[in-house]
Amino acid sequence: AGYSLEEIVSGDIIPTDDIKRKVEQLVSLDKNFYSNLLHQIVSEDFSEEEAKKLWFEIIDHKWKISQQLGRNVGIRVATLDYLENIKKIIKLPKIIEEDEFIKTVRLATIDVLTGVYNRIYLFNIVRQKIKQKQQFSFALLDLDGFKKYNDKEGHQAGDVILQEFAATLKLKFNDEEKYLIGRYGGDEFIVVLFNIGKRQAQQILDEFRQEVERQFASVGITVSIGVCEYSNSDDTDAKDLDELIEKTDELLYRVKEFGGNHVFRFRTIFFNYVPENNYKPKEVAVVGDFNNWDRKKGLMQYLPQENRWFKKMLIKPGTYRYKFLIDTNIWIADKTAKYFADDGFGGQCSVIVVYEK
Repeated sequence: AGYSLEEIVSGDIIPTDDIKRKVEQLVSLDKNFYSNLLHQIVSEDFSEEEAKKLWFEIIDHKWKISQQLGRNVGIRVATLDYLENIKKIIKLPKIIEEDEFIKTVRLATIDVLTGVYNRIYLFNIVRQKIKQKQQFSFALLDLDGFKKYNDKEGHQAGDVILQEFAATLKLKFNDEEKYLIGRYGGDEFIVVLFNIGKRQAQQILDEFRQEVERQFASVGITVSIGVCEYSNSDDTDAKDLDELIEKTDELLYRVKEFGGNHVFRFRTIFFNYVPENNYKPKEVAVVGDFNNWDRKKGLMQYLPQENRWFKKMLIKPGTYRYKFLIDTNIWIADKTAKYFADDGFGGQCSVIVVYEK
């Protein structure tokens, strides 16, 4: 809408119903938002319920005296006048600098160093989207080479890099109807892409990765990115925020193993096993490097009408050896695989290559 949060909260503009709803959503993330505001201005403690009621009364008072005087009366003056002269709640008013007021408002949602959303605000929005069953992609970004640069050039220079990187993020993902960006901590950032699947998200994020590579070439900084998808279906990569963070962090680690400066997502891989020689297994599992050869993680489903065993798995990019484990003691290579390797025990195991795109 073109207005800052502090302008709306302080009553400097008359907000629309849509703006009111969005602002209320923002401030509701901080359980002590209004009480903190009043404490900053008058050094008095109020319950959050009382402070919120008083704040809206103060806004009404501000508009009335502004009309009477024919000019915009600042929120600090209106607050002190209302609480001291009208409500007679305070006796020794405190006057604060405007910068302090703005800082108090912004701290509820914004990371001070970079100017993007803080993770508390961002995580609450993500939880709301999950509750609403809305599809989105969730990306975790980590700066390659930042620690080395920070150690060599110092923390102030490192802070400048973080600010410049955040500015690049804001330039690329500037539509808040489609994207949400925030700082996770240190040199890690988060991008949420609403109503966008992970395949398309990977393409968008890779364009950003290339821009970072060009823009920060002189200081040797690139970015590694892991992206997962949330959806209200069985194909979702994760079911809640904790799992999204865990999965994207896992992908990020894999990117680092590949040297960084990539965007990785989980690929959906289908495994099929058809019994041979009329043998009817009671249990079949597909086990390999991708699940640490864990039988329980690889248990397959039997489809009797097709006489085959089936397993769908989410696997991160890489090259993996695997086998079918029949009835816990019979090991068989997948004959449909394109590649094979020595299993180290005189036999063969299948090999699958999972590409990043």
